[in-house]
Amino acid sequence: MNGFELKCDGNKVTVVFDGDLTASGVPELKAALQKTLEDGVLEVEFDLSKASVIDSTGIGILIASYNSLSKRNGTVRLIVGSDDIFRMFQSMRLEKRLCVSKR
Repeated sequence: MNGFELKCDGNKVTVVFDGDLTASGVPELKAALQKTLEDGVLEVEFDLSKASVIDSTGIGILIASYNSLSKRNGTVRLIVGSDDIFRMFQSMRLEKRLCVSKR
């Protein structure tokens, strides 16, 4: 992952990535997400439209976010740009649970 930006709007946070979601950037992302979740955010949208690679650690942070928010009736949404990434979420049967849509 090359980097990300958090955009807060009330109870919603959008995480915009400027690259891939891989193990190298997950610790920084995890810390930022924990803080926003502690602040009462109920919706997290991950904009992965520029990502071409998501590894197992990246998928793990998405699922962890879903698990944290579902306990508070919150939601997680993903926006993907790549057909391959969209199909990966479909094959893992996560496209509905994580509300994956293709840009």
